[in-house]
Amino acid sequence: MSTHIANSNWQSIGTVDECRKKLHREPFRISHGLADSSLFDVERLLQAASAAKHRPGDVYFDAGKVAIDDKWGQIPVPDMPVEEVIRRVETAGAWIILKHAERDPAYAAVLEQFREFVHSIAGSEGAKQILNPEMLIIISSPNRLTPFHFDAEINFLVQVRGEKEVWICDPADRTVVTEADIEAYYSGQQTAGKYSEHVQDQATRFKLNPGDGVHIPSHAAHWVRNGNGVSISLSLNFEFPRWKYRDAYRLNHALRKFRISPSPPGRSIVIDQSKSLAFRVAQSTAKRIRL
Repeated sequence: MSTHIANSNWQSIGTVDECRKKLHREPFRISHGLADSSLFDVERLLQAASAAKHRPGDVYFDAGKVAIDDKWGQIPVPDMPVEEVIRRVETAGAWIILKHAERDPAYAAVLEQFREFVHSIAGSEGAKQILNPEMLIIISSPNRLTPFHFDAEINFLVQVRGEKEVWICDPADRTVVTEADIEAYYSGQQTAGKYSEHVQDQATRFKLNPGDGVHIPSHAAHWVRNGNGVSISLSLNFEFPRWKYRDAYRLNHALRKFRISPSPPGRSIVIDQSKSLAFRVAQSTAKRIRL
């Protein structure tokens, strides 16, 4: 009989079979026991931010009024240290992200438990394609909106303090995110994809309170609005092997320049792995020519 999955911090809402069937395909809820952890108190987060800012690329923050169709880079960045933005977060209209929090051993222990939990959902074969776990800590001002976007990673959004609503679209719906959008994303255009009004009707809405989490499948367009208080949440991410999507989509993006309409990844492992090999050979050859 299929049972629920649980360890010291994490628990599935559905059974193993239910979660495994939905993994990578549609959102599903999980729960956790981190809401009262001192790891997410303000002073501890300030320590994490002070460490992260010395790692290139591991801190991002912006502040200001945000529309659902805004793109990263359009939102103003405050001219102050990240620690000051955190101290002012209640009124700053800010969104702060601390990447690779697992560089701190205390956060690494939390992430390791989560890795075991997700691998239990995926099963022994599925776990082989769930790689490179990462913890991002997200600190957000009241009512702050995170605009429409999609990601390549296997993602779980986990609410620790405050509350938020998240709208998640079907990752297979190509009226929301097209194959060309995904190809552009993997080729370096991380703001690929465009919000349109019909998307709101097609998305599934989740309300997240402390102790709640939700799986956001790769390529599933989504957006988030915080509640009336400061929000602290985690984005717990994994990567697929590069042959599964990344290289195939990058090769497809290049082929479109020659007016070829390539088939998308996911229909044949052999074809996807062949595309990955072809892309890497082409990339290596181009690099040698430049040298």
